[in-house]
Amino acid sequence: MTPFVCNHEGACDGVKTCCMETEMTLTKSDIERLETVDHPKERFLIRTTDGFYQLRNVDGHCYFYDPEKRICIVYTSRPDGCRFYPIIYDARRHRCIVDKDCPSRATVSQQEIRKACRDIRVLVERLIEEAHER
Repeated sequence: MTPFVCNHEGACDGVKTCCMETEMTLTKSDIERLETVDHPKERFLIRTTDGFYQLRNVDGHCYFYDPEKRICIVYTSRPDGCRFYPIIYDARRHRCIVDKDCPSRATVSQQEIRKACRDIRVLVERLIEEAHER
């Protein structure tokens, strides 16, 4: 199988499904990185009741998604979780999986999932640790 290829043009009808109604959790370093590219955290950040920080949604899409241009305006500085997408961590099953909502999910190989999973687990542990610090 070939490596994952985001095919949002055809598969998502020109809309990046991964950027819609996001619940992307952010690390402290994600927040700092986004602030260094002139985005005050008060604009893009929400805090959940369990202490996590997430990207804000605006009109049903991620704060950083430009629906007219259909691009992420902070792509090179995007959060770590966005970098791994569509591979996500299923906390109930304690394993990495491909997000069922990704129209290009069939292009993700088991090898890619295994390769990313160690780093994703480290990210999840860091997110939990940081949430408990707050």
